[in-house]
Amino acid sequence: MSLPTWSPRILLAAVAGYIFTYLTIPLIRRFALATGCVAHPAEDRWGRRIVPRLGGLSIAAGLLGATLWSLPHDHRLLGLLLAGLWMGGVGLVDDFRNLHPISKLIAQIVAGCLVVLCGLQVDLEPFWLAVPLTIAWLVLVMNAFNLMDNMDGLSAGIGAIAALFSTWYALQADQVWTALIFASILGTTLGFLRYNLPPAKIFMGDTGSQVLGLSLGTLTMTATWHQPVRLLGILSLPTLLLAVPIFDTLFVTVQRLLHHRHPFQGGTDHLSHRLGILGLTSRQVVFTLYGLTAAFGALSLVIVNQEPLSVLAVWLLAIGFLLMLGAHLAKVRVYTEVEPPPAEAKVTWIETMLMHKRRLVEASIDFVLICASYVMAHALRFEANITPDLENLILRSLPWVIVVKICCFSACGLYRGIWRYISLTDLVNIIRAVLFGSVLSALVVLYLWRFEGYSRAVFIIDGTLLFLMVSGARLIEPLLNEWVGQSGERGTQVLIVGAGDTGELLLQQLKLQPQTRHRVMGFLDDDPSIQGRAIHGIPILGTRRDLGRIVKAYGIRLIFIAMEHPPGDLIRQVQGYCEENGLEWRVVRSLAAHEAPLPAE
Repeated sequence: MSLPTWSPRILLAAVAGYIFTYLTIPLIRRFALATGCVAHPAEDRWGRRIVPRLGGLSIAAGLLGATLWSLPHDHRLLGLLLAGLWMGGVGLVDDFRNLHPISKLIAQIVAGCLVVLCGLQVDLEPFWLAVPLTIAWLVLVMNAFNLMDNMDGLSAGIGAIAALFSTWYALQADQVWTALIFASILGTTLGFLRYNLPPAKIFMGDTGSQVLGLSLGTLTMTATWHQPVRLLGILSLPTLLLAVPIFDTLFVTVQRLLHHRHPFQGGTDHLSHRLGILGLTSRQVVFTLYGLTAAFGALSLVIVNQEPLSVLAVWLLAIGFLLMLGAHLAKVRVYTEVEPPPAEAKVTWIETMLMHKRRLVEASIDFVLICASYVMAHALRFEANITPDLENLILRSLPWVIVVKICCFSACGLYRGIWRYISLTDLVNIIRAVLFGSVLSALVVLYLWRFEGYSRAVFIIDGTLLFLMVSGARLIEPLLNEWVGQSGERGTQVLIVGAGDTGELLLQQLKLQPQTRHRVMGFLDDDPSIQGRAIHGIPILGTRRDLGRIVKAYGIRLIFIAMEHPPGDLIRQVQGYCEENGLEWRVVRSLAAHEAPLPAE
């Protein structure tokens, strides 16, 4: 049937799911309180309130009801129905008795097998790889949504966004009954969010997260994996749609292993927790991750009808961005310090590599960007018309391009700098590294293949793109620091007296240290020529005569006098005002001399 004929029924499924969840959650909440199925504050949990669980019962019932309704039109959905009932039961037991992680993993594998046995699996050659890949995918997505349920409104909201995009994909693939279940997921999760957004009145629990992850994992496999039978086409769309929960799961697992912690133990070390530790409120964290999920969903719309190599380029850019985000958030301290191994202990080569994990991450990001830039340069040059012959040329030369450029990056010192302190000198080094890498890559292609079939313009486009990508990657970290510092609502409001070089340096240091919880509200300076202007986005609010008015208007609690030679009368004025009103104050004459170290809360 055509899309307009099915639209009312799909809309009805979403509305019915919303109303069902919205009306049943209060009843389930009372049941959870009566039976004592509540989440208590704990060291390995973010929340500090007693909140009822079992909210996922409503989500699971709505999703399984929609699946049962669609079953006569697609008998393969019997696998999803049986697996959903199984995981709903396992999740319910876990909500009451806290099953061992290994037991839950075995239950997830059983659910994956039920789905496969009923014919729902990825269409991949060789066929023997399809079954383990399908089961591994479902286990990964179930764990991703289970682990993502670590902050109010997070798992349900991301599930709703993924369901919205997946509904569109299912309709494009003429899978209207699959689209109907996606619409039901959208409705039930939105209805649940009415009670789950910060501060949550009820939690989803394993009952909901497991069934939600299973349903999205199975249905995205059927709605979006209708690509050429290549691993790239199979992975691209569903991994973009579910990129945030999948990356969170992999990120947490790697971080726990690196810090010698069990990957299955709980903890406040997820992406959401780290953003919260940096200073964002719970709502800011949740909506930031919502936005990231929606951005990846929109990116999937861009690549849905593109050639495989164009898909590869966009997919690599997404991976590169997630690696940069992970590298930044990995620096947030969430683990208690452990004693170092004794000096006589033998250190393995893996541990030696992990000592330099920051450099490994930087090189990995550059590797991804080099691949993406080279492929995108060909796509731009040939207007996305990547023929099989051109694809072979790209794949044949890409390994040489990677080796040459990584070596040039290392030789030019790109892995000796610290990204958070990027300067003009670093940008010059990036230009030099990219220029040398592009020239040497072109010479290698000329020597090996005499440029037969290759376009010289590609290397010019590639060099330009690569410079923008590599320099942008280095700029992301200080930009993230600044954004978190400006977005966080917690912290001490700071006023800087002195809008000169010392004041600007102090502002930069405060922005680079969001953990100090200082929010610079503005500057005061007696120079009339700079009134009303701004330094790095922070306004110059007035002169010293406006001190009292500015302090009251912006709730200032700490004042820095940032001048190399501050006038004595200015110091006496600030000191007297602060002592009279109970405010803190500091004099910073030279950051380099450490005459006035920044206070930490």
